[in-house]
Amino acid sequence: MNVNWISVLTVMVLVSESTCLIAFSAYMSESKAIQSNYIIDRSTLIFDKVEINSGSDYSVFTGKFSVPSSGIYAFTWTICVDSRYKYPHGGLNYGEYGTELMMGSTKIGVLHTDTETKYDDACSTGFVIRYVSSGNQVYVRNNYAHQGKLLSKESQTRTTFSGWKMQ
Repeated sequence: MNVNWISVLTVMVLVSESTCLIAFSAYMSESKAIQSNYIIDRSTLIFDKVEINSGSDYSVFTGKFSVPSSGIYAFTWTICVDSRYKYPHGGLNYGEYGTELMMGSTKIGVLHTDTETKYDDACSTGFVIRYVSSGNQVYVRNNYAHQGKLLSKESQTRTTFSGWKMQ
């Protein structure tokens, strides 16, 4: 039997790299987005629809990603606000939302999304690369008393949270 050891070694490396992949991507369902105008200050946002969750380290119940192994991670989150909902006590403010990317109790990213005009939805995206130690939890929370509600619709736009291990 003639074995090509370079091919075997290549396959072993590819398999070991693919089994070490840590990644998640989730978005907020429309029903969660509709409820977002009731979220209190400093609450964790729940992204309840998972597109990928290798390792099952992201929880749709807590909205938190539990870091399985130390390393350099990339995180991105997109927050969209609904300009069709006028906050009852906000005057002309149709949609305004501030969020923080948190690692435990440490703020590692900040994002503000705002629209002042009806029928002019707005989205903002944050991106952070950070060394994170095993056992930490990374999540998105609102960072002040917001006005309006989030927007996330299958046919229009999605409010999302994703992350992956780079190294």
